[in-house]
Parts: sequence; C-alpha cells; structure tokens
Amino acid sequence: MIKRIAVFCGSRKGTKDAYELAAKRLAKILVEGEIELVFGGGRVGLMGILADSIITQGGKVTGVIPTGLSTREVVHQNLTELVTVSDMHERKAKMLDLADAFIAMPGGIGTMDEFFEAWTWYQLGIHEKPVGLLNVEGYFDSLTNYLHTMVDQDFLAEEHFKSLCTSDCPKALIHKLKLSKRASKSVWVTDSN
Repeated sequence: MIKRIAVFCGSRKGTKDAYELAAKRLAKILVEGEIELVFGGGRVGLMGILADSIITQGGKVTGVIPTGLSTREVVHQNLTELVTVSDMHERKAKMLDLADAFIAMPGGIGTMDEFFEAWTWYQLGIHEKPVGLLNVEGYFDSLTNYLHTMVDQDFLAEEHFKSLCTSDCPKALIHKLKLSKRASKSVWVTDSN
C-alpha cells in the first residue's frame, strides 16, 4: 500500500510550461488518492510548485532538507513536517525510509542522484519500494535509451530495467507503482490523461 511517495524533481522550473503543469497534475492525483508527498524541502522550482499545489489542496507534505540548505531563501516554510538532516547522504536515506514509492520528474543532477540511489537500492534488495519516471514531454527518453544500451551491453539485467515504472501521465504512473512488484514486467505507459 502506498501512503507516501517521494518525488525527486528540479529546484528550477525548466524551459517548458508542461513541467509545471505535470507537477500540478501530480499534486492533484496525490491529494485525491490521499497520498502524502515526501520531497527535498525546497520552495523553489518544480519542488516548490509541487509542494504548494498539494498544500493548497489540503494534502500533507514532508520536506527533508540538509542543515546547509535550510535557509529562509531555500526551505519551504508551510510544510506539514520539515525534517532537518546533517547532509545530502542522510537526506536521501531519510527520504528512502519515509516513502513507500519514488517518482523522478524533470530535474538536474541532484534529481538523478536521488533517483539512481533509490533505484539502485531497489535492485540490490535494500528495499522493495517501486521506482518510476514521470516522463514529461519525453524528458527521460535519452535516459531510457541509455538504459537500453546498458541492458544490451550486459551491464544492467533486463529484469531490473523492467522494474522501472515509466509514464508520461501522473495518474497512470501512480497506478503502475501500486501494481509494481520486484522483477515484474515492464510497465511503460504513454497514454496522456
């Protein structure tokens, strides 16, 4: 059962309006499903848009932020709960502990770092919580092509690749995360709702 989803996403908005729209759509789906958000605790970029959208709709939001980033300029002030940790390693571990599933949205290297750690820990059996990509406007197409290369070159087991849930639709992605099981078949979805 998924009660909390950690979302990894950019501290910037990106160049396309579709990114902001996807964050707002994801927020709506989370609130409607009574699923709490766990995120990086920032008030800027897609992180801030996602958190603000959930808070506005009456949902619950837990932020996890390292002490060095918890200045008034960066940290979101209106969260249900704010957990302050000592460093980025502790932040990722805490987010992995708090959440029942993980979604990466468009973002930068910090987003990728958090995503890959969650997925690596899944692959290693450290947790059995599903991991997914919200592939807004094809943002992750190049990444998934690269992952195919890893499989083709025998650096990534096909079963691990197929464990990754991917969709361009927030509602479909959450549905797939709920159905996901270790080493399940691929759950790619491209229907936009």
